[in-house]
Amino acid sequence: MIELSDVRFRWHRDAPLVLDIPAFEVRAGERVFLEGPSGSGKTTLLNILGGVTVPETGHVTVNDVRLGDLSGAGRDRFRADHIGFVFQMFNLIPYLSPMDNVILPCRFSQRRKAAAQQRSESVKNEARRLLRHMNLDAHKVAARPASAFSTGQQQRIAVARALIGAPPLVIADEPTSALDHAVRATFMDLMFEEVTTTDAALLFVSHDSRLATRFDRQVTLADINGATA
Repeated sequence: MIELSDVRFRWHRDAPLVLDIPAFEVRAGERVFLEGPSGSGKTTLLNILGGVTVPETGHVTVNDVRLGDLSGAGRDRFRADHIGFVFQMFNLIPYLSPMDNVILPCRFSQRRKAAAQQRSESVKNEARRLLRHMNLDAHKVAARPASAFSTGQQQRIAVARALIGAPPLVIADEPTSALDHAVRATFMDLMFEEVTTTDAALLFVSHDSRLATRFDRQVTLADINGATA
């Protein structure tokens, strides 16, 4: 699902390397826990995997597509079709309802729209199912803007948005950071159930190593990134 080869990145020509990754891969359907301290380049790596940021050198292949062969618009289309992102700052549209936020990927991707319709007959039905699965009552929250909800609720809305339409790759950047310890385990159960149902690969980034035991594999960014050595 993911294959990196000789990837290097720095913010400008005279800056030190942020990433220097000779090789890294995630298999289709695999659940990988990626750990690293703040400022170690985790979010930069995720942006490269999503085609948001272009590396200085090297090759990035996602779902058998080499991102460097695509134009900027092509990377945007590919990301919309194939990658579900849970952003660290959520990136919800604050004035839209949770329902409208969750269905947003299906407005940009016919592939994900078709998958959502196949699962629940309509995109809205699938959004309601995902919100319920994230322990949010879709009917009660329908008329309120996303900004009216707690940080933990917004985080769960962001996860539902990433999962809609069964993208083959889900990338989650600190998705449990705003959740209380008491609800974290339940939340993880829900996320794993969804990605297992669709056989999606999951790259889960966190500094909370207590969560790592639930994954197929744990990777420390320093172990693959020569720029942090």
